[in-house]
Amino acid sequence: MKKSIVLFFCALNLNAGPLDFETLSADFTQSVQSGEAMIKYTGNFKTTKNHTFWHYQSPNLKDIYFSLDRIVIIEPELEQAIMTKVQEAPNVAEILKNAKLKNGSYKAEFDGIEYFIKFDNDKLKSINYTDKLDNKIVLNFSNVDKNGKIPNETFIPKIPQNFDIITQ
Repeated sequence: MKKSIVLFFCALNLNAGPLDFETLSADFTQSVQSGEAMIKYTGNFKTTKNHTFWHYQSPNLKDIYFSLDRIVIIEPELEQAIMTKVQEAPNVAEILKNAKLKNGSYKAEFDGIEYFIKFDNDKLKSINYTDKLDNKIVLNFSNVDKNGKIPNETFIPKIPQNFDIITQ
């Protein structure tokens, strides 16, 4: 699930209009509903053409660093970092190439998942999708900053020396 949305975010900046940006950052709330159970996450993210950084603040601290060839997940409560190579680098230009604007939202498809993206005054407002496990995911965004300066160091994983490193 996280891999799909992160890859998707890397692709967002390849279309014209509200999808066109060099950098994007925002606070988010994420709701994941599976049957009757629902869990809410909060945090912030920053993205460029090639990198995305997600910082989850609740319910658990977690940092996710994504580049086109790897994902690094740092979980402070577990004192571990998980490093995964991305086997199939997506052709991100293709993800949104056929995105259609309808009723105020864009619809794009990636890896068999349909994403519905809404904007308010050219600023990202929400993304809704159902993942392959039939979880319903809603991401709502606030404090959106489009094309602001993001230091390159933001996208370099900071793994404490005492953490276990798991390579997948």
